[in-house]
Amino acid sequence: MPIVEPFKGIFFKEKKIDELVCPPYDVIDSDYKRQLLSKDEFNIVRIVLPEGENDQKYENAKNTLNTWILQKKLVFDEDCSFYAYSCKYSVDGTEKTLFGFLGALKLEELGGSIKPHEKTLKGPKIDRFKLITSTNAMFCPIMMIYDNMQLSNFIKNSVKKSLFEVNFENKLHKVYKINDISAIDYIKQSINDQTLVIADGHHRYETCLSIKEHYKQIGIKIPGSDYALVFFVDKKDELSLMPIHRLVKKIDIGKFKQKLYNFFEIGDNYNYDIVMYDGEFTYLKFINKKTGGLIEKLDVKRFEDVVFKGMLNLSDADIASNEISGYAHSTEEVVKSVDKKEAVVGFLLKPVTYETLFEITSHNLTFPQKSTYFYPKIPSGLVGYHFSSIEGCENV
Repeated sequence: MPIVEPFKGIFFKEKKIDELVCPPYDVIDSDYKRQLLSKDEFNIVRIVLPEGENDQKYENAKNTLNTWILQKKLVFDEDCSFYAYSCKYSVDGTEKTLFGFLGALKLEELGGSIKPHEKTLKGPKIDRFKLITSTNAMFCPIMMIYDNMQLSNFIKNSVKKSLFEVNFENKLHKVYKINDISAIDYIKQSINDQTLVIADGHHRYETCLSIKEHYKQIGIKIPGSDYALVFFVDKKDELSLMPIHRLVKKIDIGKFKQKLYNFFEIGDNYNYDIVMYDGEFTYLKFINKKTGGLIEKLDVKRFEDVVFKGMLNLSDADIASNEISGYAHSTEEVVKSVDKKEAVVGFLLKPVTYETLFEITSHNLTFPQKSTYFYPKIPSGLVGYHFSSIEGCENV
């Protein structure tokens, strides 16, 4: 049973913080990081993706956080609260509004009422482990999906004036405070009977579990270390679930096309499984019907088995290599990569549906790597969670 609690959020004291937030750490490349660092000396990227050699960077993050708290650049809320969040954005020309709320989720093992949808890698977890245990804080929320529009509508009707607004990456982000006791109780009870699916933040969640176990094994009790900062969103609340497209950088396109029609037939823009782009678009349908289990029937799995591992004879290591294959988050990225000769051919995949996401995770199965892309991403630094944030807030 998921247990969510309000907490005393930590946030910038200033109301105008457009230059102080940053994207989630795992989508920031070196060039963008330099831009963020140059924007303002108090940009949160200095904590979530700290500067420094080796492990010194984690010590730097801790010192930066503590200094900003002493300087009252970052302040703690006086009240135990949930924090509603909305974001106006557009995708493919359609205007949408993402809506959800931030809370402190009590950690529990995966596979019960909290379901992952993809596997994780060791490297990112080591990095986040060192950062969180150094700072005792999280500023990049894990994103989880629930299925209860009654709860979502209740929260929407509970909020009035925003706590603050942020214009960042051409989107308007708003944060609202919910500290009414009856509202808090309703939210907590509503989440209790949910099965939550992790959308973004698998590495962060597993890292938090490792931290909890680490402190248990060494016999140290640190209050608040058994919770994680989570953004909860209903599956109908306009969080866009998008595909991640595939690129191939090294291929004999002539020989590839000779093999192609052993596995595919030509479709059209109303009837297709994948789209190939090598300078022009070709709509393709798998010849063989979908067979096997839930995972085997996914287009992304069939594509990897038929094209990557079958036609191109790529190993898992080849697929993971940036030298041979790559990924793109939009049709525009695929076209640009091929037209600029950065890739020989690109493949556009269809998005997974929320129904499929919940069905597969309900069987404790996970998708192939890079199957889903959730959009938009919540900026880091809007509301943070410190291990001390939960003090006095449990069982409110």
